[in-house]
Amino acid sequence: MPKTRKTKQMDGRVVRIVQKLWVDSMELSLDLDPCIGCELCRQVCPTEAITLKKEDGRTVPWVDTEKCSLCGLCATFCPADAVKLTARNTWKGTEEEVTPILDVGGVPHFSKGMTLDVSLCPPGCCECVSACPREALSVGEPGVVLDRRRCLSCSHCEAACPVEGAIVVKRLFEGTISVDTGKCPVGCDMCVGSCPTHCFQEKQRGVAVDPRHCICCGACLVACFYGAIDLTRLRLLSSGDGYSAVWSRAVDRLLSENSRYLSQSEGSRKRLNALLKESKL
Repeated sequence: MPKTRKTKQMDGRVVRIVQKLWVDSMELSLDLDPCIGCELCRQVCPTEAITLKKEDGRTVPWVDTEKCSLCGLCATFCPADAVKLTARNTWKGTEEEVTPILDVGGVPHFSKGMTLDVSLCPPGCCECVSACPREALSVGEPGVVLDRRRCLSCSHCEAACPVEGAIVVKRLFEGTISVDTGKCPVGCDMCVGSCPTHCFQEKQRGVAVDPRHCICCGACLVACFYGAIDLTRLRLLSSGDGYSAVWSRAVDRLLSENSRYLSQSEGSRKRLNALLKESKL
């Protein structure tokens, strides 16, 4: 039997879970600096190895080494690209970032981020650069440059762009968000400070939220102690239907009860359309 052991290491602000065999190793790394303090990794973890904790005033993930199976599902869902799964072979001297849970099937691929067609950009235009709350866009050659690792698909850039089609945003979720200002204590701005896409604004009484720029990450829910925020995820936008138990559990935990009704309604509509087509044959 091959020798195997799993360890946890702390390298500055990076937490590493390493599983070693004879010449191969698998490493799950969590970089706490780009982490936005949401709870997606905790919600999708199939072994419930991830919890959240407060560290220096920030919410960050904590991983139970014994429970973690290094499946990489958390890395797949992380909107901030703060989690990575790396495979190494000391005999061959190779190292590569891997996504085994996508490669084996059962979990569909999905798109996060935006596409930028600089050929459509007007000369000298940089409206999107100033609109981006994440500094994911900068001016370079031959025009605007996208740092995809910083992009959260918040669509601030798309709203600011004067040319239709130059920027197309693809989100991970479709959903709704609202705030019950009656529950907001005077002077509380926890959601404002926690939102990575700046979709909250302070008002005289409580806060207001712009749902156009909400990515449904849940960072505000983690920060709010008063139950004032209602976040509903209705759809997870993937390239196909997953069929594994891991995927089904993740979707069940991420989406709301409303999404189940919506899914059933869409399924009924598709079956009805199929029956109508068959009846015309």
